[in-house]
Order: sequence, then C-alpha cells, then structure tokens
Amino acid sequence: MGKSGNFIIGSLIGVALGAIVGYLLGPAQGTRFDTTYQSRLDKALDEGRLAEEKRAAELRQEFLQAKKRPATGGTGSI
Repeated sequence: MGKSGNFIIGSLIGVALGAIVGYLLGPAQGTRFDTTYQSRLDKALDEGRLAEEKRAAELRQEFLQAKKRPATGGTGSI
C-alpha cells in the first residue's frame, strides 16, 4: 500500500476516533448549556456511582444480618 492508501486509512481512523470522543464527551440528550451541563460520560459515571452506593448498602445490610445469625453445623471443636 502506498502513501496515499496509508493517508486514507489514517484519515478514516481519525474520523472514527473523533466521532467516538465527540459522542462520549458531547452533551447528553436534553441537556442545556448552563451550570447543570452534563456530558454523556459524566452522566454514565454518575449513574455508576449511584449503583455502586446502592449495592454497597445492600451488601452491608446482608453482612449485618449474617453476623446476627447463629453459626450452625459442626461441633465447635477441631
């Protein structure tokens, strides 16, 4: 492949990467350009943090309930 072929391939890769970055960092749907501006990436990260906090609370609750249950099985000696 010659120089022109490499140039065309490089240009296509650049356009594709630019479109991806523009999509990720561009405004989320229905967002206004004011102090509440949020990109798609920011919105996805916020949703991920909320899901993480919710799951951590669920796991903490399960852990506390498991600690309250008496141990079963075994005789207690080694």
